[in-house]
Amino acid sequence: MHVFAIACLCLAASGGPGGDEGRLQLRLKPSVSARGVDVTVGELCEIAPPNAEAVAVAQVRFGPAPSGGHARTVTRTEIVQALAAAGRDVGAFRFEGASEVVVQSLQVEVPAQDLLDSATAALQAVLALEGGDVEFTPPPRLRHVQAPPGRRSQELVARLRGDRTGPTAAVVDVDVVVDGVPFRKVPVQFQLTRYQPVLKTLGVLRAGTPLGPENLAVAREPVAQAPGLFLGSIDQVQGLVAARNLQADQRLTLGDTALPAVIHKGDVVTVVLTRGRVKVTAKALANHDAPLGGRLTLTNPQSRAQLTGTVAAPGLVVVQQ
Repeated sequence: MHVFAIACLCLAASGGPGGDEGRLQLRLKPSVSARGVDVTVGELCEIAPPNAEAVAVAQVRFGPAPSGGHARTVTRTEIVQALAAAGRDVGAFRFEGASEVVVQSLQVEVPAQDLLDSATAALQAVLALEGGDVEFTPPPRLRHVQAPPGRRSQELVARLRGDRTGPTAAVVDVDVVVDGVPFRKVPVQFQLTRYQPVLKTLGVLRAGTPLGPENLAVAREPVAQAPGLFLGSIDQVQGLVAARNLQADQRLTLGDTALPAVIHKGDVVTVVLTRGRVKVTAKALANHDAPLGGRLTLTNPQSRAQLTGTVAAPGLVVVQQ
């Protein structure tokens, strides 16, 4: 810094020679408690007379506030340097009062319930968009968080980390914003339990039993306990029967269901044998039950030859040769 500039700063810091008329008076306070994330000249000094220029000078930022539990000593010279750096004419000020200011940061407890409420609202909003049946469990406790109350405001802004939930957990970051400036980020982790509807038997069912509300019910179960591709609606088994014997309280998969048989074992059916343009009609015995469109093996009652065809209608099987 040039010698002349240093001399000007020293004169301003000491109050300078006469000619105080029209100059702003800055009286340093012995100690202050900063309410925001930074400290302004208006917090360090009482400025007179109260006019528009005094208001503008008061808003000049001196520097960041000390961290919680710590203090900082600010001298007159440092204040003059801050004003000069902000483009202010240091010769326009007259300093009085203390030669230095002890600055401490005022901090207050951010209520844990407020943090949790903010995080919960953010999580619920995302879950509503994602859909599904989900329950969440908040953390049993949150750490103590302190922040400046702010000169104007202290607010909480919450956002889900990654903008989507995980299979079993979600983290919401809550920003403590002081006077519009983020001060501290508090992570809040929730445990998620996802549920799905599962169709279950009300009792023991034999193969071929028609399925419906009289022997099935929809249960709500955690996805972790039902990892398979289970049916979840009575409508999904409309017109179907049990494909095999089923135990009581058994979860139903698509493989546990089948179309009802229209041909039963031992039935005498009409067989249409097709070979090119030639069609031959004969009779045969069904070797097992089969639904419409199902594959069926047949026995020729005279030759005992085995045939395989497709059920085209009750009592009718088509065999392609």
